[in-house]
Amino acid sequence: MMALEIILGKGESGNEIKWMPKNEKNPHFMVVGTSGSGKTETLKAVVHELSAAGVPSFIVDFHQDFDDVADNVLDFTNMTINPLEYAPETPEAAMYKVSNILKKIFALGVQQEGALQDAILSAYRDKGIDIRSMERKDAPTFEDVKNILENKAEYLKEEKRSSQTVETLLVRLRPLFNTGFFTSKKSTIPFKNIFAETTVLKLKNMPTEEVKYAIAEFFINKLKYELYARGKTDKMVLYCIVDEAHRLIDDKSPLNDLLRESRKYGTGVILSSQRPSDFSDTVLANVGGIIAFQCRLEKDAIFVGRQMGINFEEIKNLTEVGTGFVNLSSKSGNEKVKITPLWKRKGMKTVKKERKIEKPHETVQKEAQKKEENKKEDDQVEETPKQERNKIPEEEDDAIYIRDEYKHFPPLLWLVRGLKAYFSSVKRGALFAFAMGSAYSFFELRLAAALTAAFLLSATAIGFMRSREKK
Repeated sequence: MMALEIILGKGESGNEIKWMPKNEKNPHFMVVGTSGSGKTETLKAVVHELSAAGVPSFIVDFHQDFDDVADNVLDFTNMTINPLEYAPETPEAAMYKVSNILKKIFALGVQQEGALQDAILSAYRDKGIDIRSMERKDAPTFEDVKNILENKAEYLKEEKRSSQTVETLLVRLRPLFNTGFFTSKKSTIPFKNIFAETTVLKLKNMPTEEVKYAIAEFFINKLKYELYARGKTDKMVLYCIVDEAHRLIDDKSPLNDLLRESRKYGTGVILSSQRPSDFSDTVLANVGGIIAFQCRLEKDAIFVGRQMGINFEEIKNLTEVGTGFVNLSSKSGNEKVKITPLWKRKGMKTVKKERKIEKPHETVQKEAQKKEENKKEDDQVEETPKQERNKIPEEEDDAIYIRDEYKHFPPLLWLVRGLKAYFSSVKRGALFAFAMGSAYSFFELRLAAALTAAFLLSATAIGFMRSREKK
């Protein structure tokens, strides 16, 4: 089996620059640079190359930048997540993990963090769960934690004690609690799809930035435990791509755990950030390659320059979008690279996939339009016999009319049909008129009447014979 090989772009001499994760000290990668410098397009190109090599990507997308490279989009209409599920840890360990995430993201003080921890532990106990036991039971939800905090605030007010800490905590966490995404006891994350196709976790529509980051951390934590459950492997089975990674990673974060441990489970991590100076040296030590685009802030340029061994002025002066320096652990030194954009990649479809989430009013309009189209089709079906009838030859059409009018008196039908046949010829009609006029002028009335009767009998006989022919 061929080693995974990702074409990044062209060097200054026109040579192809490739990243081969298995050749590096670890498979993780980092892309840094100012907003608009080419980070997102680089990530899309890498996702495309990974997909072409049969390695799916899981993308934490805060700004809906990656829909055009996604096979699957998760937006909480098709899954649920419960951060308080504690397998494979103890409830106590899960409590500390959740409280640490919320403390960091929502900037909780010491007392607020303590109140949150107490509420989570109370929620476990209310479900009959021993916080130090590994016994599996249905976990509480954030809705339970919210109710406990609200009841505590009410109790403190009634006791005329300060409820400020709890009330402030509720205010800060209200956007998270009010999403309604955390009411299910069981997480229903489609990991089967995530490990089979490129999947985007869509967070753009979340109410606040804090809610976005909290959900991202909870999800990465679940992904980490899914990797543990699947077991170790030498084969690359997934890449986890995180934009704005500097907001999520610290020494205790699930993302940092993923960086340290995921290689054993066939998973790589790609971090992207416009604030590289927020990363610790430990994080930088865990990546096997880095691409640096222009960093306008001097402190970011200095940080990246120190890590890559480049004068920070060179990084500040990178003005061309998609052009940067690449540093790989398997090679000495840095190389300037011009990233090959997604649309120039081999096998890239010219038409981008579009995903549209229909709003309720759009669905109603579509249904009304469909009903109108169905009605038109029904009308066309009803009108078809009339249209076909219009195509019937004139003679046959008249016959249909005659049959309907005189069907209860056949001799009259024969007579009318015979007369129609006789007078269909202009010449015969003129001859008949001349003959009858002459009879009434030159012969007796009785003879003219006899001739008329004979003619009518003859016409009836002709009509009878015509009727038999049609049968």
